[in-house]
Amino acid sequence: MFRNKKNIKYIVIIGCGRLGSELALKFSKTHNVVVIDKNEESFYRLSNRNFTGFTHTIDTTDIEALKKMKLDKADLVYIVTPDDNLNFMLAYGIKMMKYDIKLIARVNDPVKKGIFNKAGVTLFCPIENSVNDLVEDFERIEGND
Repeated sequence: MFRNKKNIKYIVIIGCGRLGSELALKFSKTHNVVVIDKNEESFYRLSNRNFTGFTHTIDTTDIEALKKMKLDKADLVYIVTPDDNLNFMLAYGIKMMKYDIKLIARVNDPVKKGIFNKAGVTLFCPIENSVNDLVEDFERIEGND
């Protein structure tokens, strides 16, 4: 199978916990992926799992260090650390750099969604998404009775 070069994207993932590592593994099959985390040990989740991208250990609170990761060249940046405050700070900081990239940030606490929305940050909320999926599953099951 040959990849069409036009469809290959440069994706940056900030945070290599369970979510970030799974995103990296999936995307690295068809795209160029760079995973950034402040803790080098977090990259163990990628080892021995056919990850074909790159990893960089940097202080994720350092916007200048992140600029060196060529964020301006990225097609997509996922910010998926477990810290909502850090995710907001990073998303807002990157957004203020005026890069023409798609940026998606994780917000764990549904109560904090408003802050992200006010700042114009595209977000996803795993807790809210899980609850919605579970309710839909329940309603589908109930509808089959």
